Formats: sequence, structure tokens, C-alpha cells
Amino acid sequence: MRYQVAALIVLATALAGTALGAATLVSPPPGARLTTSKPTFTWTLPANEESKGVFVSGSPDVEPGGGFLEVVAGGTFANDEHQWSPSSPLYAGHYWWLVQSSDRLTSQIRYSVPSDFTIPASLSVLPVSTVRSTYLRLLAIKVRWKANVHSLRVRLRVLRKRKVVWQRTESEPNVLGQTGSRTVSCYLPHTIKRGTRLTLQVVLRAGGVKKTRSLLVRAP
Repeated sequence: MRYQVAALIVLATALAGTALGAATLVSPPPGARLTTSKPTFTWTLPANEESKGVFVSGSPDVEPGGGFLEVVAGGTFANDEHQWSPSSPLYAGHYWWLVQSSDRLTSQIRYSVPSDFTIPASLSVLPVSTVRSTYLRLLAIKVRWKANVHSLRVRLRVLRKRKVVWQRTESEPNVLGQTGSRTVSCYLPHTIKRGTRLTLQVVLRAGGVKKTRSLLVRAP
């Protein structure tokens, strides 16, 4: 009986020791500002642990068991992976990530402490094109962009010298990984003669980033 008790104590001690193991998150490091929307996540594990999944959240809040309450991206593993990249790019924002692992002996599930990183907003304006219709007195303006945000604001202004003669502001949805575009019809006041030299100003704003383009146009 004494030997049985001693064996149970040894086993309990061993199990307690293995229960302390958890993944160490390597990259991206805490507080990192990334330049890509498809980062590569890497981590290490104690010898007694094997990885079961990696998860990304827009909030650090976790359940009692340690997993995120909300997950925006993630992957599960059957072969003890130590590296992972999301299949779809991540939008600009502040994120947290963690690794789920299990004890090789007891199959106990545990989670690493979440680590944060940021993907700053990026925005570029592609060349702006215009088409004049003298018959309709219409100036069609096509704006194109690339961005990593969910939505952006497009402001168009037509100026005669320094005076604004027409303007419009639109809120546009954006799909990450695709080129966004918006075509706007501009009808100028009839007081502006056909062929008058004007300045078209295009301003895009997204996530605190502002991009401006200006070009000369003629009134239709």
C-alpha cells in the first residue's frame, strides 16, 4: 500500500510538472507593427507539448479555458506545426494571437498567453481617369485605389482657380486584395463655359491615411 501511494505521488508530481508547459510565441513579437497583411506566425513548445492550433482575434478577451471569445482567423493542426500563415489577408487593425497545444501524455489542452500586433492602414491611389461628354455636359470621373481597410471616404472637388464649383463625398466599401473603383458623374453649373480649364482634386481617407491627387480637366 505504501508503495502504491508513493507511486501515485510521483505520478501526480510528474503530471503537475507537464501541466506547466505552454507555447512560447516567437513572431510576430509583442507590439509588432507589420508591413504585410499575411504575416507568418511562429512559436516553440516544450518537448511534452504538441501544437493543435493558432488563432487570431481582434480582442484580447479570452474564455475561462484560455481560448479567444472571438476569432477572426485561425488554423488547426494534426502534425504539430510550429509555423502558420492565414489563407486570407488580414485587414488593418490591432490583433492578438495565441497557440493551442496539448500534453502528449495526458492530452490536456492549454493556451499560450495572447500576444498583440498591429497592421497599419495602407492606401494608394491609382491614376484617375476622366471622360467628357459635351452632348450631356457631363464629366465622368473614375477613381481607383488599393487599400487594406474595410471602407474609405472619397472626396471629389472641381475648382475654377481657387473656387469650388462642384464637390461630392462618398463612403466606399473595400475588399482586401482587390482594386477598388468608383465612377462619379459630375454635372457642372451652366455658367461655366465649355472648354474652361479646371482642377479636379481627389482625396481619399482610410484609417488615418490621406492620399491626394490633382489633375487639370476641361469643362464639357
